Amino acid sequence: MGFVARATRAIGYAASALGLGIVTFGLLAIADPQGAQLANDSSPFGPPSSLTQLLLHVSAGAALLALGVWLVARKSAV
Repeated sequence: MGFVARATRAIGYAASALGLGIVTFGLLAIADPQGAQLANDSSPFGPPSSLTQLLLHVSAGAALLALGVWLVARKSAV
Protein backbone atom coordinates (compact mmCIF):
# COMPACT_ATOMS: atom_id res chain seq x y z
CA MET A 1 0.00 0.00 0.00
CA GLY A 2 1.47 3.32 -1.09
CA PHE A 3 1.70 6.63 0.66
CA VAL A 4 -1.33 8.11 -1.11
CA ALA A 5 -3.51 5.12 -0.24
CA ARG A 6 -2.47 5.28 3.43
CA ALA A 7 -3.03 9.05 3.55
CA THR A 8 -6.46 8.68 1.92
CA ARG A 9 -7.42 5.99 4.41
CA ALA A 10 -6.24 8.15 7.34
CA ILE A 11 -8.26 11.11 6.04
CA GLY A 12 -11.24 8.76 5.69
CA TYR A 13 -10.94 7.63 9.29
CA ALA A 14 -10.68 11.23 10.50
CA ALA A 15 -13.68 12.32 8.40
CA SER A 16 -15.71 9.35 9.65
CA ALA A 17 -14.94 10.14 13.28
CA LEU A 18 -15.77 13.82 12.83
CA GLY A 19 -18.98 13.03 10.93
CA LEU A 20 -20.08 10.52 13.56
CA GLY A 21 -19.49 13.09 16.30
CA ILE A 22 -21.48 15.75 14.46
CA VAL A 23 -24.37 13.36 13.84
CA THR A 24 -24.37 12.14 17.45
CA PHE A 25 -24.34 15.58 19.03
CA GLY A 26 -26.76 16.94 16.42
CA LEU A 27 -29.30 14.25 17.28
CA LEU A 28 -28.83 14.98 20.99
CA ALA A 29 -29.40 18.68 20.26
CA ILE A 30 -32.61 17.84 18.40
CA ALA A 31 -33.78 15.76 21.38
CA ASP A 32 -32.99 18.55 23.90
CA PRO A 33 -32.50 21.89 22.13
CA GLN A 34 -32.51 23.99 25.30
CA GLY A 35 -29.84 21.80 26.90
CA ALA A 36 -27.69 22.12 23.79
CA GLN A 37 -27.62 25.93 23.95
CA LEU A 38 -23.94 26.80 24.37
CA ALA A 39 -22.49 29.83 26.11
CA ASN A 40 -23.25 32.98 24.19
CA ASP A 41 -22.03 36.25 25.67
CA SER A 42 -24.35 38.42 23.62
CA SER A 43 -27.46 36.44 24.62
CA PRO A 44 -26.71 33.93 27.41
CA PHE A 45 -30.32 32.81 27.82
CA GLY A 46 -31.35 33.23 24.20
CA PRO A 47 -33.35 30.80 22.12
CA PRO A 48 -31.72 27.57 20.97
CA SER A 49 -30.94 26.80 17.34
CA SER A 50 -33.91 26.15 15.08
CA LEU A 51 -34.90 22.65 14.03
CA THR A 52 -33.95 23.46 10.44
CA GLN A 53 -30.46 24.49 11.47
CA LEU A 54 -30.04 21.38 13.60
CA LEU A 55 -31.21 19.16 10.74
CA LEU A 56 -28.70 20.85 8.44
CA HIS A 57 -25.95 20.09 10.95
CA VAL A 58 -27.03 16.45 11.13
CA SER A 59 -27.20 16.12 7.34
CA ALA A 60 -23.75 17.70 6.93
CA GLY A 61 -22.39 15.29 9.54
CA ALA A 62 -24.01 12.35 7.76
CA ALA A 63 -22.47 13.45 4.46
CA LEU A 64 -19.04 13.72 6.10
CA LEU A 65 -19.50 10.30 7.68
CA ALA A 66 -20.47 8.79 4.32
CA LEU A 67 -17.47 10.41 2.63
CA GLY A 68 -15.14 9.04 5.30
CA VAL A 69 -16.58 5.53 5.03
CA TRP A 70 -16.25 5.68 1.24
CA LEU A 71 -12.61 6.79 1.48
CA VAL A 72 -11.80 3.94 3.85
CA ALA A 73 -13.75 1.22 2.03
CA ARG A 74 -12.87 2.01 -1.59
CA LYS A 75 -10.31 -0.04 -3.42
CA SER A 76 -7.13 1.65 -4.53
CA ALA A 77 -6.91 2.35 -8.27
CA VAL A 78 -3.19 1.55 -8.35
